Amino acid sequence: MVYSAADLLKLQANIKRDPDGYKDEFMLQYRHYQACLQLFQLKPSQDSKEFADCITFIAQVSKCYPTSTAGFAGELMCLLEEQQARLDAALRRSMVQALILLRNRNQLDPVLLLPLLFKLFRVNDKQLREMLFRHIIADLKAANQKGRNERLNRAVQAFLFNVLADDSELAAKKSLAVLGELWRRHIWRDARTVNCIASAVFHKSPAVMAAALKFFLGQDAAAAGDDEGSEDEAEDAERGKTVVVAPTKEEVYKATHKGTKSSKRKKQAKLKRVMATLKKQVRKESALGSEGFAAMHLLHDPQGFAERLFGRLQGSRERWETRLDMMAVLSRVVGVHKLLLLNFYPFLQKYIAPHQRDVTQVLAALAGAVHELVPPESLAPVLRQLVDQFVHDRARPEVMTVGLKAVRELSLRCPLVMSEELLQDLSEYKRFRDKEVATAARGLIGAFRELNPALLAKRDRGRAADLAAAPAGYGELAAAGRLEGAELLEADLARGGLGSDEDSEDYSLGDDGDDGEGSSGSWETDSEGEGGEGEEGEESEEAASEDGEQQQQQQSGSSSGGGESEEEDEGDEEAVSSGSEEPGSEDEPAAQQQQQTPPPQQQGSAKKQQQQQGSLSSLKKQLAAAKAAKELQQQQQLGGADDEAAAALAAGVPIEMTRILTEEDFKRMRRLQRRALIKQLQRRALIKSALARHGLAGASEAKKRRAVAAAEAEADEALALASKKAKLSDATVAADDLTGRHKKRKNKEERLASVMAGREGREAFGSRTGIKKKKQGGLSEREKQRSKSMPIAARIQQLRNRSVKARNKSNPRHFKGHVRK
Repeated sequence: MVYSAADLLKLQANIKRDPDGYKDEFMLQYRHYQACLQLFQLKPSQDSKEFADCITFIAQVSKCYPTSTAGFAGELMCLLEEQQARLDAALRRSMVQALILLRNRNQLDPVLLLPLLFKLFRVNDKQLREMLFRHIIADLKAANQKGRNERLNRAVQAFLFNVLADDSELAAKKSLAVLGELWRRHIWRDARTVNCIASAVFHKSPAVMAAALKFFLGQDAAAAGDDEGSEDEAEDAERGKTVVVAPTKEEVYKATHKGTKSSKRKKQAKLKRVMATLKKQVRKESALGSEGFAAMHLLHDPQGFAERLFGRLQGSRERWETRLDMMAVLSRVVGVHKLLLLNFYPFLQKYIAPHQRDVTQVLAALAGAVHELVPPESLAPVLRQLVDQFVHDRARPEVMTVGLKAVRELSLRCPLVMSEELLQDLSEYKRFRDKEVATAARGLIGAFRELNPALLAKRDRGRAADLAAAPAGYGELAAAGRLEGAELLEADLARGGLGSDEDSEDYSLGDDGDDGEGSSGSWETDSEGEGGEGEEGEESEEAASEDGEQQQQQQSGSSSGGGESEEEDEGDEEAVSSGSEEPGSEDEPAAQQQQQTPPPQQQGSAKKQQQQQGSLSSLKKQLAAAKAAKELQQQQQLGGADDEAAAALAAGVPIEMTRILTEEDFKRMRRLQRRALIKQLQRRALIKSALARHGLAGASEAKKRRAVAAAEAEADEALALASKKAKLSDATVAADDLTGRHKKRKNKEERLASVMAGREGREAFGSRTGIKKKKQGGLSEREKQRSKSMPIAARIQQLRNRSVKARNKSNPRHFKGHVRK
């Protein structure tokens, strides 16, 4: 009995409700399926609609009769593997859907199914490839969701090596897209995946090679073609994800200036949430561009990969865009792993010319491939050609800007390549007529103020230039003798502190290099000159943090005894909170220091303050005492380890050589590093040098306070440059960063089009009176005066006045204000 499609659906529902009651009907349809299979094997080109319906029906109800349908999946897989190219497209998709359904119900092992699905990528059927792509991604994601399925992953990855080496371009491209999508979704983030993709870089098909290169460049594979899409839009639509737009100025103004207090509070909270979401979205988008860059760290043999890729690049006849991608990948691999590929720089040298197509991308690749291990002799010819081709008086300002910025990037990565004569020659462009060229030249000067100030001319070094600062020699490395932060842990244990989480800000400009005068070369936060307590001033200098406290303490330092006692209270609180002690009281606990009696000249004011219950000084004393008690309790809990460390410190042995540091020790070291014991001291020195550079070293306190903001900004820029130099191997050089903001020159047609576009919607030219007359109708005031009926005597007088005005205008001697000589 042959059922129609509607009858099969009804029978399917009945079987799922009562499998035993409808077993005979199912066996009848199963025998019909086997007969259709035998007929199809004899004549594969016949109409397969009935056969496809039978396959779908058996796949839906096979779970109810597992014994009878044990060989169903094997028959479909054999048919697909043997006659995949001869099958009808609709029948082939029905068979694949049936196998996917069996796999989703765990009736089929993925190790058996996935190799077959990858082989089906060779079929020229776009809908089938998209279906296979979605299922493979979803299946591997589900298999690795609760835990990594290493058995499945290794089997699929081993098979993918063979697929990527296949001659079929469609299968290799789609398999590569699967690997890239699994990496992007954090399903496969191991070295085997990266090296599997790296093998596709040397595929004989240019399209497969380009797709693998774009993976390492971090670009979206969907831009290369329709067959390499990755379902980003469909996935975002399923999750209900929307793109966050930054708030406008009008919304910010309404949230801060309009409405009641409660409505403002709600609007500001909403703005805060939007900005947080926007920052998160920006971070996620920026991370997408660095995924391929992170994958380069997992290459097994980066030197062999780079040499093999460079050999293909030298003899390549591919499109220029593909060769640019090869240069960019080579540049990043050499820069990340600090490889020596000396023939790469002369190869790029022939493309360094202003007329070269995409020359900024070539220069970005050149800068990214430079690091401190490259011999300066190999880079010197490249730098000379870069300067000769781009930086000269006859070049356009846009070309000069690109050249100067490229020279700066090369110098940051390999300072030894720059010579004194060349640097001083390039520094002369700081007064160039074009602003972008002058800015690029000043950027080069600013970089060498930190790298090697001795190469600059004396007028370009700055006032606080450190002539001893110079880059390390070629091959010279600074080996670390101790664990980073161990000395801070030793100092903290010696003081008995616990490393507070709060970072102590220090904006004071220390007098490390001054003549010893109280306020000549430093902006201190404690009054020490008039009280005669120099050691106290040094201790409190590192504890000050805000401008308002500085002014209050300076004013209180010039007052009498009552203010001095309050200042001592503040100094005690700061000493306890920072974990340090006053000079001369190292053997006494912090809790006893809070109960010491003041000097005789201050007892009167101290008694008055103690009598005031709830005063500021008493509250500060209570807070300091509570902090000291808490610190003592924590020290007692960690007493055993600290006693051993103290004994080791007394013997002069480094702490990391006496015992194995625990996780708590590393946490303490990280807390200490966050504090001002290193970074803030470095910041103080930078701010001080910046003030000296601005000529404010001996200025008054008011001038220094006004210049602190600018000095801190300059110090932050110096710290950013130092951190950038430390992580140049992980940084990329964008081609857009080498270009300036030059206005594009328009031709006559473009200028005329701009003029006409500006006139749209604008009123016609003319006087206000004429425009008003056209709008409202009627006569102007002058026309009304002419047509006005006047007496004859008034008319005569009017004519007489006009003739006098005309005569005076023709003869200036008759003017009232004319003076005869």
